[in-house]
Amino acid sequence: MAISGELYRQLGRASAGAVSVVATYEEDSEAVVGLTISSYVTLSYEPPLVMYAIQRHTASYSPMVTCRSFGISLLAAGQSGIARHFAQPRRERGTQMPFDTGAHVRVPLIPQALAQIECVTNEVFMSGDHAIVVGLVEAARTREGEPLLYFGRQYGIFAPLPGR
Repeated sequence: MAISGELYRQLGRASAGAVSVVATYEEDSEAVVGLTISSYVTLSYEPPLVMYAIQRHTASYSPMVTCRSFGISLLAAGQSGIARHFAQPRRERGTQMPFDTGAHVRVPLIPQALAQIECVTNEVFMSGDHAIVVGLVEAARTREGEPLLYFGRQYGIFAPLPGR
């Protein structure tokens, strides 16, 4: 017998993760559609594949699972406001923010992110109440800095333990 949904959510809150924004352009309006995720996964090195999951009932679901390409921006420690913005329901997001555009794939990327990953959608499949979106990485850039982390419903930063 499977565990309860509440226990499963508690397990998720007990896990720390790097914070990213995954984004694409809406097909008809060219508006940016994005969402905050607490993990993307490096799925394969040959070919270079990444994946993320999106809940079926979110407002961003349809454009995110039907898009031909998407960008993933791994956020830096000072970008918690951006994470909060894209964690809100789409209808409650007020301000427009600037985006970088991918150099190889036309995707929206967060400026000053620790990593910017340009992907072409490779595969989408359902598992439970989520779609799993797999992207072929066409280009990526990184820069130095501290990652934004999410743990126990809070944003924070990494602090190394003493005594390496």
